[in-house]
Amino acid sequence: MRKAVYISGTFAASIFILSVLFKLLHLQGANVLLFTGLFSAAIVFLPLTAIYLYKKRKI
Repeated sequence: MRKAVYISGTFAASIFILSVLFKLLHLQGANVLLFTGLFSAAIVFLPLTAIYLYKKRKI
């Protein structure tokens, strides 16, 4: 579970940082990358982190 949290967080952060770079350089695809990074953080990373922390404290 911890590995999935780390991988999804790293993926979301790297895509988001890449989208900011694309925005600064006015390259195509920046909006898609921005949406993908924020969407993956909200839909995958945050719920996985909440579940992981809940299970960690309950035991």
